[in-house]
Amino acid sequence: MRFNIAFMAHVDAGKTTLTERILFETGAIRAAGSVDEGTARTDDLAVEKERGISVRAAFTSVTVKDGTVINIIDTPGHADFYAQAERAFLAADALVIPVSAVDGVQAGTELVTGEAGEVPVIYFINKADRETARIGDVVRQLKNLKVGAYRYPEERYETAAELSDELAEAYLSGAPEDRDAVSRVLREHIAERTPILTGSAKTGAGVAELLEAIPRLVPYGGEAGGEPSGVIFSVTHEKMFGRGAAVRLFAGTLRVRDVVVNRGVENKVTVIRRLRNGRWEDIPALAAGEIGMVFGFPRCQTGDTFGEELPPRAMRGLTAKALMTSSVTPDNPAESASLKAAIEMLAAEDPALEPDFGGGAVTVGVMGAIQIETLPALISERFGLGVTLGPPEVVYKETPSKAAVGFDAYTMPKPCWAVLKFIITPGERGSGVSYRCTAGSDRLPYRYRVQVEQSIPQSLKQGPLGWEVTDIGIELVDGEHHHIHTHPLDFTVATPLALADGLRNSGTTLLEPILDITLTFPEKLLGRILGDILRMRGETTGQSYRGDGTVTLTARVPLAASM
Repeated sequence: MRFNIAFMAHVDAGKTTLTERILFETGAIRAAGSVDEGTARTDDLAVEKERGISVRAAFTSVTVKDGTVINIIDTPGHADFYAQAERAFLAADALVIPVSAVDGVQAGTELVTGEAGEVPVIYFINKADRETARIGDVVRQLKNLKVGAYRYPEERYETAAELSDELAEAYLSGAPEDRDAVSRVLREHIAERTPILTGSAKTGAGVAELLEAIPRLVPYGGEAGGEPSGVIFSVTHEKMFGRGAAVRLFAGTLRVRDVVVNRGVENKVTVIRRLRNGRWEDIPALAAGEIGMVFGFPRCQTGDTFGEELPPRAMRGLTAKALMTSSVTPDNPAESASLKAAIEMLAAEDPALEPDFGGGAVTVGVMGAIQIETLPALISERFGLGVTLGPPEVVYKETPSKAAVGFDAYTMPKPCWAVLKFIITPGERGSGVSYRCTAGSDRLPYRYRVQVEQSIPQSLKQGPLGWEVTDIGIELVDGEHHHIHTHPLDFTVATPLALADGLRNSGTTLLEPILDITLTFPEKLLGRILGDILRMRGETTGQSYRGDGTVTLTARVPLAASM
């Protein structure tokens, strides 16, 4: 059997070090690498070795004693690269969240736990060998964070007995533990009963217990029958085979030469590779439950899906959005075309980049200062291009100020004929874009309505103030076509013109991105931090004392002021 596990946690909690130790303990490598020394196998980029941080998700695999294969997705911990980490939710059977025994539960731990949803979680309290380790405190923090958390393996029998009448009777009668029965019950309830393990990635303590726990606790995800159904959770590019899709298959079997529809186009699978002890090997087919690198999807992007038999986590999509943009300028102007091609490749791998090539300039979405510092090095290493990133600019949005009518009659020059009338209204904050059509079918046949609806997202990319329009209600109330002169694409032209007319009539209000932040700090810093928040035009929304001399404060702060 194969299990797909994602390591996700706060920065410096020890994800990559734990991956190295697992590779070493299972015999996949002869010596464990070091993040600090730049020798970790999954940090293979020069910028990762130089800085000692992961900037993109990496994959490896190990085989444990009974032949079970564990595929590992090692994700970045720094907040600037959360878009890289988020994709692991699409593919993982479970998350392993390392937590520092010295630092305890940190913001990244809380974020990943809250985002896990239906994906099971296993906590691994790392750095337990440190003199300053606070294992008891961290266990209590984790149990408060995740209702139903329990220590594994110490409390496994007791916990399983709470979930099964049959095991409860055996437990109370003093019968010895039936490990298979206990594992079956815990596997069924792992979503609400989260195991906590303790150890040290540096020394290897507790790693054997973690490897034993994964096949005993994690549900195996895969349906052998049906058509191939999967999610593309990452994209790579290779010189020989072109664009590669890292696929998690949930149902069916995907074979070389199979035809799969991706982005509305039929594509033939040319090569399939699978991880084996950290190395990719060519295979003829990928089975349900497995992860593989599939070639033959030249237009694929991270987050794409195919087939029908998909679980909710595969359909959750990617939500990480860059709230800033930065210009990318080639050091050699003659390399502008090469830069555009490079950015397009990177955007297929990381959709959060959302590049804009308008007016000949190149801008990309960025998450923060660390990404801005590392992106030029990444582009240089991957594509041999020297680039400079400009200072970050905050991404604003705009919304209608009042209800208004938008109208356009695209009837010249012939042959063309498309008339549209919209009513636009302001929406509630965070509501996004809502659309409905109330025009009669005699006024606008169905084939033209489809053109209108498909044209709306692009039509809202730039409003009167120059920013994307959101929190808007759009109602198509009337339309007109001509039996001779109308072509469906006429409505693709008329839609943005009619919506632009409506936005001019309504006027728009600028929306500023506001961050919801949580700060934990020593109580003596409270006055200073409250002052900082006020200077940033922010406001506090909550405050609590944790009982260990620290305070947790929640606040709302404008992004531009928080820089």
